[in-house]
Amino acid sequence: MFDLTARRGLVACGTMLDGTPVSGLSFVDELTGAPIRVIGVDFPTPTTQRTGQHLLVVSREDAALVRPGRVWAGQVVSGS
Repeated sequence: MFDLTARRGLVACGTMLDGTPVSGLSFVDELTGAPIRVIGVDFPTPTTQRTGQHLLVVSREDAALVRPGRVWAGQVVSGS
């Protein structure tokens, strides 16, 4: 997790099991059920597309849920 002052949020790096994240949607932390607000999605590279890794910019209010090993569920765009 990195704090990006210019982006007004935290950058979270993770792996998507299926689909592509969309900014403006909420993910849900599977352990607590708490929402994680995605305020931006960094553009994928060929490597991240192949590995399923993504960089999300999430609200600072959700910092406690941005930790290694957390599982988030949510809406994605399928077929990517």
